[in-house]
Amino acid sequence: MPQGFVITKWTHDQGMLVEMSYPEEIEVDLDDMMRVFYAHVVGAGSGGDVLVRLEKAHSNVSSHFTGMDAKVPYLVNLMLELGEDPDMFGEAIIKEINNNIVKYLNQLGIDINKDFETKRTLKEYLKNALFLLDRLKNMTKEQRLAQIYSSKKTRTILEILHERAYSRRELQNILEEKLGTFVSSIEYTLDPFIKTNLVKQDWIEGFTDIFLFLISDFTIFRKPAENLIESTKKNLPSPELAKDYRDAVSKFFSNYQPTLVDNVNIALNLLNPDKYDFIVLLRERPYPLNKLPKSPSDSFLDTRALLESLEKDQIVKILKDKRDIEWVFLFTDISTDTFFPEYILENIRTAPLKKEINVRHLELLEDVYQK
Repeated sequence: MPQGFVITKWTHDQGMLVEMSYPEEIEVDLDDMMRVFYAHVVGAGSGGDVLVRLEKAHSNVSSHFTGMDAKVPYLVNLMLELGEDPDMFGEAIIKEINNNIVKYLNQLGIDINKDFETKRTLKEYLKNALFLLDRLKNMTKEQRLAQIYSSKKTRTILEILHERAYSRRELQNILEEKLGTFVSSIEYTLDPFIKTNLVKQDWIEGFTDIFLFLISDFTIFRKPAENLIESTKKNLPSPELAKDYRDAVSKFFSNYQPTLVDNVNIALNLLNPDKYDFIVLLRERPYPLNKLPKSPSDSFLDTRALLESLEKDQIVKILKDKRDIEWVFLFTDISTDTFFPEYILENIRTAPLKKEINVRHLELLEDVYQK
């Protein structure tokens, strides 16, 4: 799991400097940091992300660079164990963390009197970010499916595997061609596919590489919160709230059309552990805001900020009763339904593969279909 963050910056007069590290005791080797910097600037020196293996530090570094044309060229370095890859957390989560860190960094130097407080707040953010990444070790199945949907890389893998079985090497080559970028470690990228039983890995006699077989598929979309709808039919938590809630839900779903943008957005909400805790909690019943149970763990964001974000994305709705008490409802639930990929049977029949590969694919699909 992540060892910590090392934030560096490039200066024309002093070269590479360490802006901040968390935890503070993490060892920082400037030679290693220069290697990461060179990995970024080998091209045009523009901003972007790289993964660098550091033998001396016994770690991999997932590094985000703001670019040489930035006011201050910062590098946000997430220090990982050797062999680990940022894909294990989900591309969207890492991107969000990097963007938030850069926002804090860009505040430095604007008002020197506020720099100390900004650095203190940033350090607290780094601490919470590590905690958030640690929580992602224990994702549920629906969170892992959301992880797949939230990333263009993993959505592209799913599209490729819709066609037929591929070896890992073939898949990586096609993926790199479609994305126009180098894919460092396909194993970690495939992890959510394996853990959700969408894909089965298997060896075929006579071949030197493992094959990947799609045996299940899934959809993601919004749906009404069933338990809450049933409760409002009984006029709970109160007749006026029940009516207001049902009217709002009915109006929303009468115009609802799933889109890629919206589906990615709701997937990101499921993937965030703090938001997910509230979604699961509110599936059972609405709560008065002042009696809403805290997240099972220390929240990455404060409760009010989380609820405001969820309300903005039309996942929760806050309604007031006659006594002016705010109630929190799950406005739209999120469904991640898996299904048997019947469409792939015709693809297998016509796929230009050796017979034993197609036969094995059909055997795996038959096992799933009979369960």
